[in-house]
Amino acid sequence: MKVLVTGANGFVGAALCKKLVERGDRVRGLVRETSDLTLLEGISIQKVVGSLESPESLDRAVDGIELVYHVASAVSDWGSLKMFRRVNVEGTRNLLNASIRAGVNRFVYVSSVAVHSFIGAQEMSEDSPQLPTPFPYCQTKRETEALVMEVHHQKQIEATVVRPGDVFGPGDRTSLLKMAKLLETGKMATIGGGQTLGAFTYVENLADGLILAGIRKNAAGQAYIITDGIRLTWRAYFEKLTKALDVPQPRWSVRPSIAYALASTMEFVYRLFRIRSRPPVTRYIVAHLRKDFHFSIEKARRELEYEPKVHIDEAIRRTADWYRKAVRQSI
Repeated sequence: MKVLVTGANGFVGAALCKKLVERGDRVRGLVRETSDLTLLEGISIQKVVGSLESPESLDRAVDGIELVYHVASAVSDWGSLKMFRRVNVEGTRNLLNASIRAGVNRFVYVSSVAVHSFIGAQEMSEDSPQLPTPFPYCQTKRETEALVMEVHHQKQIEATVVRPGDVFGPGDRTSLLKMAKLLETGKMATIGGGQTLGAFTYVENLADGLILAGIRKNAAGQAYIITDGIRLTWRAYFEKLTKALDVPQPRWSVRPSIAYALASTMEFVYRLFRIRSRPPVTRYIVAHLRKDFHFSIEKARRELEYEPKVHIDEAIRRTADWYRKAVRQSI
């Protein structure tokens, strides 16, 4: 099958490209001119330079393609609604239009469980609440899902939405890289003792789920949550990770109310003085971590026959191996 992966050079995109190539698919990866292609080394794909904001480049990217995996996105806990809408909503609109013009058969949109509200719930499903949110990332992911489903229901293109949880694994140059100095120096702190459940999703398991969402006929018009399907607290996750890395376990804990107040103050100061960088802690991060944010993968198991293949302990081992080789050299 001829497949396009947007954001192919990224953490999730590169893992997906590797799996697709191993399946025997002919893979084209959309990358930007300034993209770091390190994660694509050794993966035999056709690279095409383009941008979600350049319709002409997208027409070239989707030419002759049967299946599109739209992975590229503005992913951050900090930024303006205008920026997120430009990339996530309007960029996806541009890609959808190009895909429809090119006669693409299936469009898989990689969304996020962040479309659901941070209400402190367990075993949430695809139908769980999406209450009003102050977070631009969450809001624009919801808006983009609605856009994707609209064109599906209009029968312009078959579309499927996948909502990954908290993705981790080899190649994580964002979250893990940001935490590196804290991990190495033993200054990593948890919120509320790290006793809340997370939506942990090993990147290779996610790639398997994405492939199933793209090839299963019954997945058209559906949304699927993809996680590792485990019950694991943030404290337990960090204990496993720090043990594998042979670094100190988190010793500090901040009360959720204090953490949220601190984040609110920092955000106010950053906006007041128009500081462009991200604050050290944000309301999004605190809201995410201070309550359970846990999901059921029953629908994906039932309809896609998805089953996480890599166990959490093996996933942590592989992540730690990559960290030692790639991350420690950069800090």
